[in-house]
Amino acid sequence: MIEVLVASTILIVIVMMLGMLFQQTSLAWRTGVKRANGFMQVRAAIGAIQRDASAAIDARRIPVELKTKLGDVDQTFSSGSLKFYTLTGTTPPAQDADIMRALKFVTYETSGSRNESYLTADGKKITSHSNVLPSSGTMGNISSTALGDFEIYYGKPGDLDPNGLPLYITFDAKVTASGASLDIGAASAGPDKQWNTKDDIKTWVDNN
Repeated sequence: MIEVLVASTILIVIVMMLGMLFQQTSLAWRTGVKRANGFMQVRAAIGAIQRDASAAIDARRIPVELKTKLGDVDQTFSSGSLKFYTLTGTTPPAQDADIMRALKFVTYETSGSRNESYLTADGKKITSHSNVLPSSGTMGNISSTALGDFEIYYGKPGDLDPNGLPLYITFDAKVTASGASLDIGAASAGPDKQWNTKDDIKTWVDNN
């Protein structure tokens, strides 16, 4: 009898240790998934801004008639937003037209909002809106990213005209994660060590 009690105690300790190990491993996995989602959003935002900025055009050298078709908006680079002209890739041509690149005006906000207006090959204006920082998550675990202020660098005084294109732009990104951590458990008291009987096997899920 003593041997059975000792063996049972050892088994209970082992099961408790395995349960704690499983809980910690599960928590580490969920944390890693949230972090990976956040980094994925940061890479998406940087990639989108870099793609557009690498094809930026100094607005002072764009023909007035083309700028007028897009609303004649000036390029501006500030801590809260980036507004500049760039080029699309090749656009679907009319039947007898050559394939060409079209003018585009892009706006980025620190919220991740991206707006663009561009001209098709036949001169029509098309506008669209998107967000380069969508929230992502699974099973209630949400990861979101916010951009810090844009910092515009023109070099030393006199290096570049501040009305033109800057040398480069930097910004910070903050990743936050939220959502529920689930603790899953079970109990027994069956056949029939009582409790409330009939013959209890209970499971539960707690949100943390």
